[in-house]
Amino acid sequence: MGALFCLCRPQIERKGGESEKNYDSMGDTRKRPRAEDSKDDEKTKRPVSEKAQFDRLETISKKPQFERLDTAGAMEMLPTKAEDIKIKLLPLEEKIFNTIKDMLVELKSDTEVRVAGGWVRDKCLGKESDDIDFSVDKMNGEQFAKAMQEYIEKKTGEKARGVGVIQKNPEKSKHLETCTFTIFGINVDVNNLRTEVYPEGSRIPVCKIGTAEQDSLRRDFTCNALFYNINTGKVEDFTGKGLTDLKNGILRTPLDPAKTFKDDPLRILRAVRFAARFSFILDSDIRKAAKIPAIRVQLEQKVSRERFGIELNKVVGGVGNPAEAFQYLIDFNLEDVVFQEPPKGLLLEDPEVKYRQLNPQKLLRSSGIKTMENMHKFLKGSPKATRTVALYAAFLSPYHGYAVKVKKRLVPAVQWILRESIKTADGAVAAVAARILNAAIHFYHLVSLHSKGIEKPEELKILRRRTGSTLLEVKDDYKTALGLCRAIRKAGVDLNIEEKKGESKVTVMMEVEGKMLMDIEMDVYEKWLENSSKLNECWKWKPLVGSKDLMSLLDIRGPAIGEMTRRLVVWRLQNPEAKKEEAEKFLLASVKEDPPKMPPKTNKSSSKKSKKKGKKDKKKRKK
Repeated sequence: MGALFCLCRPQIERKGGESEKNYDSMGDTRKRPRAEDSKDDEKTKRPVSEKAQFDRLETISKKPQFERLDTAGAMEMLPTKAEDIKIKLLPLEEKIFNTIKDMLVELKSDTEVRVAGGWVRDKCLGKESDDIDFSVDKMNGEQFAKAMQEYIEKKTGEKARGVGVIQKNPEKSKHLETCTFTIFGINVDVNNLRTEVYPEGSRIPVCKIGTAEQDSLRRDFTCNALFYNINTGKVEDFTGKGLTDLKNGILRTPLDPAKTFKDDPLRILRAVRFAARFSFILDSDIRKAAKIPAIRVQLEQKVSRERFGIELNKVVGGVGNPAEAFQYLIDFNLEDVVFQEPPKGLLLEDPEVKYRQLNPQKLLRSSGIKTMENMHKFLKGSPKATRTVALYAAFLSPYHGYAVKVKKRLVPAVQWILRESIKTADGAVAAVAARILNAAIHFYHLVSLHSKGIEKPEELKILRRRTGSTLLEVKDDYKTALGLCRAIRKAGVDLNIEEKKGESKVTVMMEVEGKMLMDIEMDVYEKWLENSSKLNECWKWKPLVGSKDLMSLLDIRGPAIGEMTRRLVVWRLQNPEAKKEEAEKFLLASVKEDPPKMPPKTNKSSSKKSKKKGKKDKKKRKK
């Protein structure tokens, strides 16, 4: 049975997406999808232009990122000895590396230049990468970059772009100055090989120049500690475990994970992100270390809320299954540290919401993660920003119906958590997530109402009015909200509230038949909404009667205009095919039956005199 659900563009910037893969997210041993081996026929390959290679690298970072990286086949074929690894370079990459070697020869320099980190890992897995980071010894990054640019200008006459130095910024995990420059159209970074020492009580290390082995040991995981030595054209695995772990799909820290996480507890979030991205198994020592109470305290005290947001945005908007990463946080009992509730007494029940679940933070471990996993499946092919807001809304769905008092107004708890607890950089993400969740809950009850059958005209008007009001709230994001509604229902959350001692009681329907019925009800409601409701894009309707016409037709002014406009909107949602004459007839009847409040009429001349008097009094008070 094909549901009509298809995500449309939310109201913030988005990028494209791909399809998902099947996975098993709940066990300790994560299943990796197998990839079919594909071998290109070398004889049929055509030469690729340098510009085409540049475009290929340029688009890698813009590539839609929805499914986990499909690397299982490459991992199984990966040799475990560094000397047996053969990195396949693009011609443009080969040109860059050969130019570097030629420069070192001309300078008679014994400097060794290596590519570090993610580029090497991805190349070993047969993937392309635009993230080229150089590590050099015997000269600093700025000296190396300037020498490269002078050499290129001398040999090719091509004017090279300037060298930039990115100052260290510990809050953004930049612990050492990084030099950046452009070579043959490719942006690259260059650093010294270094070693790090963490002072007690800080996640900001003291960095010193080090050896390649010391540099590899300071990195987060063994698979990210690999080097490609440009001088020798060989892969280097100084930890002795990087290639083996990459082949076996294991995420492991080069040093003791307890010490690694104590030094920089943010690496716990990086661990769950990489595990979800590559479908890696977390090493048992990592899982044990992440549960150490002292590490929990370090994560809460040493990592800024901004850093939480940066890492989590990469999780929900990146490659892989975000629900798998969030499940790890739950397994480590860290979800309440990451998604911290407001201080005691500030989390309130929203008086305008009738339906809510009890103990929302506790329910993140059950209905929250289930809803997120369901939503992940519904987000097939959706843009990155759509995934971001929808997955946050799904995981935090138990907080619907709760609000936080900020100054004199109530802010939805979901919006507060995203803005204050993990400090998402884009305020629109928090606002849109809260709005989509609110609309999803409205749709939940509308589906139930529609499933009971619409027999009387008045019942149809009520359904149209409530559906239209929800559409006006969520606008172009309504299909995302419908998807979230479906995800909540599939998670077994029953919001058909039973009243007991004034509290909302939430039950969970576990029957398979019940869930099938839920799908049927959703399909039927979505079909009615799209084809029969006559409410399509109601948020774009032009008013049947404008403000000026309202004033002349009803002889009203001031706040009364807004009041009658609101009445007209509600009436039109109930009567979507009505014409202007019918609208005017309704307005005349409505104002006669229930006249809106209007300010008293004032004489223009007396009004001017009172204004002048007010100005004089104001001058006297100033004196």
